[in-house]
Amino acid sequence: MSPRKARTGSPKQLTSGAKVPKVDERVVHGPDAGEHKVTFSFHYADHGYQGSWSWPTAADADELLQFLCNVSRSSWHEIRAQLAGSKGGAHRKHHYQEVGTLSQPAQERLAQLRLVEVFGGDIFRFRVGNRKRLWGFIAAGVFYVLWWDADHAVYPLEDRSA
Repeated sequence: MSPRKARTGSPKQLTSGAKVPKVDERVVHGPDAGEHKVTFSFHYADHGYQGSWSWPTAADADELLQFLCNVSRSSWHEIRAQLAGSKGGAHRKHHYQEVGTLSQPAQERLAQLRLVEVFGGDIFRFRVGNRKRLWGFIAAGVFYVLWWDADHAVYPLEDRSA
């Protein structure tokens, strides 16, 4: 028998040494998900990024704080059930998004941060306002905040004003 490297059951690790718990799909998607309130962590918040999206200005800060407070009173089941849009075109207000569908700068930034290696290929986004989004990853029922996107730049929409 050849010697094998001991495999640990520990969470994936970033080069910085920071760890994140493995995703427990039962907490986020399972039958008991409705019992768990949304919890936020800013451990991976990308506050160093200076580009198309960045952290809120003073004008946005109050709106974001109100949103965080309101959402933290909700369960994941309640969050997934919220719809946006008109009756004919209603869709999930908060949802997962495949990383490959994001803007090229967002994909490049995720590659630099190596977060897809930690969390996988889907990122979650909360709709905060008409164009405002809060992006991050969910693991073990915790939403790890990554980006504040006040202008819908992480996942741009076609210009509908034309």
